[in-house]
Amino acid sequence: MSRRWKLFFVLALLLGLTLGCGILGGRKEAESPATVESPAGVEEPEGAAPTQAPSGGAEIEETEELEETLDLPSFAGSLQNLDSYRSYLTMSFEGSTGGEAEQWTFGMEMEYVRDPLAQRFVMTGELAEERFESVQIGGQQYVVFGDECISSSMEEGDELDMEVFTAEDVMGDLSQVRRVRPDETVNGILCRHYVFDQSSVTWTSLTRAQGEAWIAVDGDHVVKFVMEGEGNNPLTDEQGRIEWMYEVKDVNAPIIIEPPSGCKDVQSEYPIMADATELTTMGGMVMYNSSTDFDDVLQFYQDRMAAEGWSEEGDAFITSGMAMLSYTKDGRTVSVTLSEEDGQVSVLVMGE
Repeated sequence: MSRRWKLFFVLALLLGLTLGCGILGGRKEAESPATVESPAGVEEPEGAAPTQAPSGGAEIEETEELEETLDLPSFAGSLQNLDSYRSYLTMSFEGSTGGEAEQWTFGMEMEYVRDPLAQRFVMTGELAEERFESVQIGGQQYVVFGDECISSSMEEGDELDMEVFTAEDVMGDLSQVRRVRPDETVNGILCRHYVFDQSSVTWTSLTRAQGEAWIAVDGDHVVKFVMEGEGNNPLTDEQGRIEWMYEVKDVNAPIIIEPPSGCKDVQSEYPIMADATELTTMGGMVMYNSSTDFDDVLQFYQDRMAAEGWSEEGDAFITSGMAMLSYTKDGRTVSVTLSEEDGQVSVLVMGE
């Protein structure tokens, strides 16, 4: 499977599933001694030593530990109750596909501020062959793919959901997990600590797995998750060794989100109506809507393009509610397309 195909696959997940990232994180060093609850109704013998919890890298043994069914909470639902946070996801794979050795890493970083609304999402790692970053600050959105920056305005209520991967979508239910006592503070948050093996994983076929999850006592969101195993990679159906890590940090801390580098001062070199809405600029392209009368928008471009040194090229195509104009300057060509529908004029200006 090519890396570009896998990157497309991941982007499809992000945009198509409207996921809500919430499950993987760094490994917590075992505290000593950590104890595991005994089954309900079973009393510990007087003076008995506490049962040792499995360490992060050790096989989880079948014991008389209490087994709980853990329903990982929806990351999107629970994290939306926070004022701000940063989250980090890393996935790695080492194995083979089609008889050839395959190895890759993939990462995602997310920043979120509730009020005033701001979000930032970045893809990293070998699968992300080109830079991908998406930032929303109030009603302005910036998307960077490779060296290209797309800037667009958003109407109130059209905020993007950039949260990726709900725990349910990606992990499914984890059953027969074991709770490790005492509760632990992770990233400044009091958490319930759980451990599990491949018998708890129902969402893919793994021959071996071990993992740990830390769930916030207050809010029930996943604070930290780590899993390592061998078998079928649920993202690509490849066979090999997988590691997934997820972590939430800086909860309710002051976070400043700014436009991506190189996008802040993106300006159009072409004239734009003052009442432009849903404005998008990308390189030599401008696209937006205007509530101004069609004839006035047409006259605006005929006057402004001439005033800025552009010369009409060929015969303009103008009908009721539709116009296609072409201009040249210094060896460059620009087309202006106007179309009217439901009282709105759609404007597309594109340089060649």
